[in-house]
Amino acid sequence: MKILFLYRYGILGGVCTQLFHRFRHLPKDNSLEIHCGFRSDHGVKEMLGDYATLHFGLNKETTKTFLEENKFDLIIIIDTEEYIDAIREMELDSKIIVEVHTSIERNLEYLSRIKENDIDGFITVSQYMIGRIKHHIQPELNDKKITTFQNVLDSDLFKPIDIETSGPPVIGWVGKIDDHKDWKAFMQISSLIRKTNQEAEFWIVGGQTCPEALAQEVFDYAEEMNIISKFKWIDRIENIKMASLYSILSKRGGLSLVTSHCESFGMSVLESLLAGSPVVSTNVGALPEITDENSYFKLYELQNFETAAAKCLEVLSKSKEINNSLAKHRTELVDKYDSSKRSIEYWGILENQVI
Repeated sequence: MKILFLYRYGILGGVCTQLFHRFRHLPKDNSLEIHCGFRSDHGVKEMLGDYATLHFGLNKETTKTFLEENKFDLIIIIDTEEYIDAIREMELDSKIIVEVHTSIERNLEYLSRIKENDIDGFITVSQYMIGRIKHHIQPELNDKKITTFQNVLDSDLFKPIDIETSGPPVIGWVGKIDDHKDWKAFMQISSLIRKTNQEAEFWIVGGQTCPEALAQEVFDYAEEMNIISKFKWIDRIENIKMASLYSILSKRGGLSLVTSHCESFGMSVLESLLAGSPVVSTNVGALPEITDENSYFKLYELQNFETAAAKCLEVLSKSKEINNSLAKHRTELVDKYDSSKRSIEYWGILENQVI
């Protein structure tokens, strides 16, 4: 079976990371020929080049030319409307699947412009996202099948690391410096925590591409929230080293704090839990689907900063007990999300689309 994945952004982000995990665990003795098409290469060639034939420079018009010259059994378009527009103007024998990863509402609006004959079905990453797809699509698409395949990761990469560290507990926050991830909420909650726990440190990880003016705003706001003396900003950590970060949080009796306004899945939450760090998170999007709420995974309602701070303080006060509980239940998370165990299911889903 010849499969083409089309995604506009050839970047080292969440979508391409999921493709990487799936490609690494193709079924043995498979007859799959995998191709991927992007507009441009921003590091994805190094990530996926060993597993698939990659094609760059694909916009609407060049995609039409490419598909005239190359035939595929299955085409999977990931959150990119121009590729849907391209295949709409062609007569193709391929099965067409739209795979939906984004949870940002304005980026989901393209779903409302898909026509009944454009595609054969959808794949997405959570029950929450099934609801968002149904909300956006036109009524004539209601009979199209929507299949769920949750994100996966490498549990050998995201595991507790035996790392030397010492110091006060750390409240860690991972993400882009934007309103969606809500870095200001992190600082407001941190400010409330500091009123009770004067020793805790507050780390932001991410934001390498943050404009200079916004970077200055981050430090100014940390000062305004009276956490500047305990604030640390690490603008970039390689994905392969993130487990070490989460292990530091765990060993120092801290946690990962999530303030996001919505998530289609919540990879950073899963990464944190598998690497041994408890999580306090907004109760939004698909985040409650990751695992049942418990001592090491606590939820609070969006913008309820007082509750968030109280739950963080509870984790800090019982860190040893909670870390032990997380370690005991890690196997359950591995069974549910490990790429080596689960990725083969994805390829089965694709084969069923073509049969």
